[in-house]
Amino acid sequence: MTEANPTPVPPPNRPSPILILFLVFPILGIIAALGFALSEQGATSGALPTPLPVTLDVNAGSLIGQPAPNFELTGLDGTAFRLSSTRGRVVFLNFWATWCEPCKRELPAFQQFTAEQGDSGALILAVNVAEPKDVIEKYFADNGLGGLNVLLDTDLETYTAYDVQVMPTTFVIDPGGVVRYKHLGELKMKDLNAYLNEMKATG
Repeated sequence: MTEANPTPVPPPNRPSPILILFLVFPILGIIAALGFALSEQGATSGALPTPLPVTLDVNAGSLIGQPAPNFELTGLDGTAFRLSSTRGRVVFLNFWATWCEPCKRELPAFQQFTAEQGDSGALILAVNVAEPKDVIEKYFADNGLGGLNVLLDTDLETYTAYDVQVMPTTFVIDPGGVVRYKHLGELKMKDLNAYLNEMKATG
């Protein structure tokens, strides 16, 4: 007896590769659109938010609790300035640039705070990151700014020493020269005063 030829098994129903492409591309487009929207939201909302000053984790950041790296930079007036000369005063060491929107929003508050603190109170050092002197002076003249302690970090040595990752970034240094806080993003008058009060409360 001859064996009957076996009936061929039909191949499983598989979707066409073209159909798969038509299904995948819209999904990828939706994912890309969501990612773009989130990135745009982050770009328009300014720098990273920071908790209230008194709740910052004192262990956050490699410089917290460490002596602030000393430096010597030239001011807008051409005078050399050393951080070590500020011992005995609370120092807000701020890194900024005129192309940085939240940096620019801080400057009027810095001007007011500096005027209120006078020659013996807390000190703001506004370290400009690698911009020409004439660019800064023009920005100040155009916006009626003055009375700020602006230092020029033209070679980015100080920027690198403090490992700045976000603009603006401000380090709060106690009268003994130790970094106590690191603030990411815009500082307002209430933030400056909150940090100052916390420093006074903790000695």
